[in-house]
Parts: sequence; C-alpha cells; structure tokens
Amino acid sequence: MKQLVAIVSYYIFGYLLFWTFLHETDLFPKIWVQENFSIAIYIWIFFFIIPLMLIAVGTEYIKRRISDFKSLNGNTKWPLYILLFGVWDLMFGFAFLLFLYFEISHVTMIVANALFITGTYLTFQSFSVAKKLQISQEK
Repeated sequence: MKQLVAIVSYYIFGYLLFWTFLHETDLFPKIWVQENFSIAIYIWIFFFIIPLMLIAVGTEYIKRRISDFKSLNGNTKWPLYILLFGVWDLMFGFAFLLFLYFEISHVTMIVANALFITGTYLTFQSFSVAKKLQISQEK
C-alpha cells in the first residue's frame, strides 16, 4: 500500500507541475487547450491516467486484489459488477459536472485525478470485500 501511495503522490506532484507550467507560462499552448478541450482530455488520459493505472497494476496490493477477484465464484461476481457500475457511474458523473461547470484549473484537475484514483481504489478494495463475504458465507 505504501508503494501505491508513493506512486500516486509522485504522479499528483508531476501533474501539478505540468498544469502550473500550462497556466503560468507560455511553454504550453493555453488557447489551443481551451479551444480543443476534448482532444486535451484524451491526451491527459493517454499520458497520465493510463500509465498510472499500469504502474498501479504492478503493485503487490493490486495483484492480491486481482487474485481475490479471480477466485470469486459466479454468484458473487454479479452483485460486485452492479456495485462497480454504480461506483464508476458516480465517478464519471462527478468528473463530467466538474469539467462542465468549473474552468480548468489546478483544483479542477486535482479533484478529477482524486476521483479517478478513488474509483480505482474502491474497485480493487471491493474485490477484497467480495472475497471476504464469499468466504464468510461458505462457513
């Protein structure tokens, strides 16, 4: 877990530097980002979110959670899928409202990152909870 926290904190720090350069200097094309926001979000996902998820998947914590998920029986997986659909529907809804009603700022991007990181953490934590429930029901 410490490794995952370190990765996330390094990521947030680097991302904060990136957005500081974007907003406070002329190193990045601010006007292009504002006019082509949908493309900028895809770039953000490709260069920041996907690498973070790939790094996180390599941690021991996530490997153990995936092992918990793989060992679940079919009866336990369907309620878990419904729960995860609700979690991610909530995360995407919050992110959509955040981007729709607030201008792109440091706070907006930090909150958006926190939403997706929280959603990912809750996803993998729910694998562990589902496994514990399955074991308790079998006893």
